[in-house]
Amino acid sequence: MIRSMTAFAREQQEDQGHRITVEVRALNSRNLDVVLRFPKSCLELEDQTRKSIAERFHRGRIEVYVQVEGFAVEQKAGRVNLSLARHYWEQLQLLSTELPGVNPPGLEHLLRFPDIFETSGNGVEVDALTALLTAAVGSALDALDDMRRLEGQALVDDLRQRLVTLAEAIALVEARCTAAVSEYQQRLRERLQELLGHVQLDQERLMVELAVFAERSDITEEIVRARSHLEQFQRLLQGDEPAPGRKLDFLSQELHREITTIGSKANDLTISQTVVAMKSEIAKVREQVQNIE
Repeated sequence: MIRSMTAFAREQQEDQGHRITVEVRALNSRNLDVVLRFPKSCLELEDQTRKSIAERFHRGRIEVYVQVEGFAVEQKAGRVNLSLARHYWEQLQLLSTELPGVNPPGLEHLLRFPDIFETSGNGVEVDALTALLTAAVGSALDALDDMRRLEGQALVDDLRQRLVTLAEAIALVEARCTAAVSEYQQRLRERLQELLGHVQLDQERLMVELAVFAERSDITEEIVRARSHLEQFQRLLQGDEPAPGRKLDFLSQELHREITTIGSKANDLTISQTVVAMKSEIAKVREQVQNIE
């Protein structure tokens, strides 16, 4: 199954007074590169997540961002630190006795010390939230994989159409190559006749010249190899081989090499124009292949 290396997924789950949000982003990369961003209280779950990702994906940069927040009132609301409040109150009372004429301290003075209020923050009991976090990450990875498959199918559809275009162009080049030799023979005869006038042509020398031209412009081997690359490309698109992206990239490079050789050998305008068009198509194929796992 062809998968794209680019995708995005987001999952959110709630339980035990906490909300877990997981965002996963997949980008292109030659190898598997995993980046995890977990809260400090959940760092011990990173290894498990990293192993799960390695089991599911072969290539690409996988970035996982996890946020854990409490939404229960007792977790969000501030609480008075009684020990600290008593300490401040005692200090206010002492200061009042040391400064005659100062009004006695009241509650409003004590409340001006913001640090007497503390929140439970986002402290997480990992054991209690392990199952929830694992489920949220798993669901996000499932969604990411689904999107990669969907994007991969779109890439396959596009590549198949381009392969058909290339196959048709190669057939055109092959047919034109035979005609080009015949046309060259005719042009050579006409040119020699113009130069020699009524002098009889040396047929043997003419045939030698045509043989040299045909050998120089023979692209049979390149045509055979190019078709072989296209067939292998199609098989990889249809097969179940995991992460065929590297092989597809290699085949597209080899296909470009064969087409370039055809262009350098061909002494024909039509073939040259077709080669230019094929190179443009192969460039688009290589660009698409870079997105395949």
